Amino acid sequence: MFKMARLGLLLCCLPALALANSNAATDELLQRLQTLHSMQASFEQRTLARDGKVLQQLTGQIQVARPGKMRWHTDDPYPQLVVSDGELLWIYDMDLEQVTIRHMDQRVQQTPALLLSGQAEAIRDSFNVKAEGDTQQRTYRLLPQDNSQLFEELRFAYQGETLQRMEILDAAGQLTEIQFQQSAVNQTMDESAFVFNVPEGVDVIDGRHDF
Repeated sequence: MFKMARLGLLLCCLPALALANSNAATDELLQRLQTLHSMQASFEQRTLARDGKVLQQLTGQIQVARPGKMRWHTDDPYPQLVVSDGELLWIYDMDLEQVTIRHMDQRVQQTPALLLSGQAEAIRDSFNVKAEGDTQQRTYRLLPQDNSQLFEELRFAYQGETLQRMEILDAAGQLTEIQFQQSAVNQTMDESAFVFNVPEGVDVIDGRHDF
């Protein structure tokens, strides 16, 4: 999904306390996400190599709404549009004049942005959660329970009640940082934002038969 784009619990000296802290962090994050019914924002995204070198920078806009609806648009020079109506996913590569259509993968490990559009409860079954910082600067670190997933760690950073940053650390050690700006939450969304009409003359790769 972001193509332009594990710390485990404390060691066994205090296992019961570590588990309690993980559960508390999960409950805390769920409470934040469950109050999010829609969100739209602009964003700046950077992808960093393991040594900190910037591999890519881009900007764009995101809209998400329950249940499972999303619109993710990146600007030039890496124009791409990703749209989901909650059932189907369209990935439109404008430079290639190509659209890929597939069924929406409801596994949040594969599509982390689903956590912002109605799949928050899946956190309990999919991640161990740690919370860092205080009430004004709070970061939640989500560590996949299944080590075969596409990323090793997912982070949500809040300023007060506002989600300011999302980070994805992949298995190759690359870090993708997504900084949200001008966020508007729980406002009425235009449903047409989550409908994609294939432009005339664009190649279509239909992957729905694979599911």
